[in-house]
Formats: sequence, C-alpha cells, structure tokens
Amino acid sequence: MPATTGNLLLDALSPELQAEILSLGRAIDLPSRTVLHEQGERSTYVYFLYSGVASVVVTMAEGGSAEVCLTGHEGLVGALQLLGPAPPPSQCYMLLPGSALRVRSEELSQLFLNTRELRVRILEFLQHQGICLEQTTACNKLHETEQRMVRWLLLCHDRFRQDTMTLTQEFMASILGTRRTTVTMVAGSLQERGMISYRRGRITILSHQELEKAACHCYRVCSDALHNLYRHPITP
Repeated sequence: MPATTGNLLLDALSPELQAEILSLGRAIDLPSRTVLHEQGERSTYVYFLYSGVASVVVTMAEGGSAEVCLTGHEGLVGALQLLGPAPPPSQCYMLLPGSALRVRSEELSQLFLNTRELRVRILEFLQHQGICLEQTTACNKLHETEQRMVRWLLLCHDRFRQDTMTLTQEFMASILGTRRTTVTMVAGSLQERGMISYRRGRITILSHQELEKAACHCYRVCSDALHNLYRHPITP
C-alpha cells in the first residue's frame, strides 16, 4: 500500500509511482494569499495540495474578476499545463492556508506523458473540475445569492476540513459577484438561523446539515463528484 500523504490523488497511486513523484518534489508551507501561478503565464511548478484551499480567479481586461474553481487536497494546482503549451487564463492563489508537494512542471509533464497510471488519475481529476465548473457556471447564473454563498462555503469547508475559516465580506462579495451589503445580509440571516457564526472575518460552520438544506442541488453535484474521485480501478 502507498503511504498516506493527505493528497487524495497521490494516495490513489501505486507505491512505486507515489514514491517517484515524492522524490521529485519538496514539501512546502503555503500561507494565505500565496500566488501559485499568474494569469497568462506558465508556472515553473505544480502543487499537490496536502491541505488548504486554492482559488482560481480570472480577471477581465476591464478590471472585474471572478472565481472559476477551488482546489484542495483532492488534486493538484497546475494540471492544465500538463495538457499542452497554452498559458492559463487565470491566476491561482491560496484562499485558505495549507501545505503542498511542489514539483517542477517539466518533470511531472514527462512522467505524465510516459506513465499511464498518472495520466489516468490526473485526467480523472480534471474531469471532476470540469463537472464542478459546468455546474457552478449554471448556479451563478440561475440561483439566488444565499444558495450560491452556502454552496461556496460548503465546498470550501469540504476541502479545508476545519470549521473556522478566515473569509472577509469584501472577498466573498468579489467571489460571488455581489455587493458587500448583500453578503452582510445573507451572512446575518445564516447566523440568526444557527448555521454559522460570523465575527471579524472569521466564519465558523455550526451546522453542516442545515447549510446543506439551504444550498441548491449544485452543492450535491460537486460534492458527489469529489466523493467519487479515484474510486474506479485502472484497467490494463
């Protein structure tokens, strides 16, 4: 059996392949706001997150920005650049602090091309991200702010695996594409109903079950996709 690292993708690999990847990388701490790659630039490294949550954000030419996906211990940051030469249209930074195995992109790219097992697992992770991206895009267009905010908080919580998260109202407003006053109103309502505690930029999840009831079906689609990752054996 492979060693347990805390990263679901690494832990799904054979002992030999996992050991090879670990030998290529270096474990590092990633404080909040650490930039993992810049928009429009290929990164020297990819990151298998052991803990924490990374936010992938696209900034438009006119200055607006929006989060397009989250990544946590289920996979790696920088997987798209293993597929080809195009630079990412997004910036990625640590939303919530954690740690990771940092590996040079060119070394993992060679292993990705030459090793079917790694290729299958990384493509499975990218499929998971694609499913969540499609569902979230529809959610952001069609659902009310409270449903979208609850879905986002739950997805962060599933990856951070701690009940208390440092998330300011200004940041949540920019992520959700709404006004700070709207975030204040929604957070206040969730707090009054006993689902969260919110004080000075720190949100504590008090009832995951009640938050799930308040969320739209989009959370369950993304949660199920995460739960089912790497459960299928790799056939010869």
